Amino acid sequence: MIRSHFANLLIFSALVAVFFAFLTQTETKDRLRVILILGGSMVVLSLIIAYVMYPFPLR
Repeated sequence: MIRSHFANLLIFSALVAVFFAFLTQTETKDRLRVILILGGSMVVLSLIIAYVMYPFPLR
């Protein structure tokens, strides 16, 4: 079961966002808002960090 790195990023972000939304919020509307904000920010920030690191070589 091989997935792309981006698919793994989306799955991980979604799971973490859902976990923290259910951990911290009680209302359904608030949970959905936290899921969208946290999940979206994790994906966007990961892509920004990857873009910034792209020009640097591994060795």
